[in-house]
Amino acid sequence: MRTAPLPLERSTPTRLDPKHIAVIGAGAAGACAALELAARGYRVTLFERGQQAVAEASYVNEGKVHLGFIYAMDGSRRTARKMIEGALVFEDYLKRWTDYNAAAAVSTPFFYGVHRGSLMALPQLIEHYTACVDYYRQRAAATGLDYLGLGVGAAFERVPEVRFPHGINPEYIEHLLQTTEYAVDPRHIAGLLRESLAAESRVTLFTEHAVTGVEPSQRGGYRVAVAHNGETGTAEFSQVVNAAWFRRLPLDRPLGIVPSAPWSHRYKFGNRVAYRLQPDQLPSLTCVQGPFGDVVNFGERGFFLSWYPTGRTGMSVEEVPPEWDAGYSREQRMVVFRRSLGEWRLRCADLARLDYPETAVDPAGGVIYALGTEDVDHRTTRLHDRYAVGIQSRDGYHSVDTGKYTLAPLTGMAIADRVCGVA
Repeated sequence: MRTAPLPLERSTPTRLDPKHIAVIGAGAAGACAALELAARGYRVTLFERGQQAVAEASYVNEGKVHLGFIYAMDGSRRTARKMIEGALVFEDYLKRWTDYNAAAAVSTPFFYGVHRGSLMALPQLIEHYTACVDYYRQRAAATGLDYLGLGVGAAFERVPEVRFPHGINPEYIEHLLQTTEYAVDPRHIAGLLRESLAAESRVTLFTEHAVTGVEPSQRGGYRVAVAHNGETGTAEFSQVVNAAWFRRLPLDRPLGIVPSAPWSHRYKFGNRVAYRLQPDQLPSLTCVQGPFGDVVNFGERGFFLSWYPTGRTGMSVEEVPPEWDAGYSREQRMVVFRRSLGEWRLRCADLARLDYPETAVDPAGGVIYALGTEDVDHRTTRLHDRYAVGIQSRDGYHSVDTGKYTLAPLTGMAIADRVCGVA
């Protein structure tokens, strides 16, 4: 891993190496892209503003590998179909780059709880879930791929109230559905990606290096300006992939790439508790449809917990949002965790039975970028539609909006295809 300042070029070759690529942002998508490009014979310089790779939004989310169920508010079902495409290749691609093993990372299967005040009624949700299952079966048959290698496919069934498990409270949860949707531990995946990056000789990772600008080079590629510990440097590359999450937009704009619609950034807590669980001690549960949250049981790896009304603590429509992550003390973060836990205990009594010290809690948060400026409690907000993601390219500069964690491996492969001129 490189942590020294990026050296200024001491010589000026007559032409750029066409197989030397810069990737900005070492989140999950950027890391996957760098590893795939290296596998195809490219040299990759990977810039990450943080202290290590795969450590922000790709690290603190719930890790759900979506089968489309949560996106019922997108009546076109384009978001659900996009997620299913990503879910089907998730394991296959990760195995290409890492020592991924689903059994070491997977959660218990998700229940979907229809919360009182849901933006959608049960019949509408069932219609949507049925469409998701049908599309999954079509794509699985066409590709021969299997969801996470688990052999479970896509399915759901309604659970009668008399059989509500795990202390789920019907005063809040009107209906319950059991699904074959899972999460994979994003912290475990992050560790695997870091190991693969460190072992790949064709990838040079510069951590704590913030890219401050990209401009066309006189030699046909791009000059990248980088800041590190008060020092600056530049280097030139034949192509640049902008997979940054926090500061992607201001790098794009001078190169003529702008979002297709108004956008927003949100800061959301994705609390993690290091407490070993049995499968029946806590459900993996998503409340729908609206501003609710998730609990995820990762077994020996602990559990994830988020409650949107208390955990979404920031929202901005600026091109560069505030540095939310640096603005919270440990105690302020614990206040958010305790409030979220209090809300969840009303809905899932099993959480009140778990005995762990507060030192086991990592009250982490991350930034979410999406098109749309109204929050998720609005029926018409674009935040319910997450299909308008992917790659925008212009003359060897590629801007990437992964959209959701489920799509990171799919996007990494698509980036490599774009760089190679395949797509």
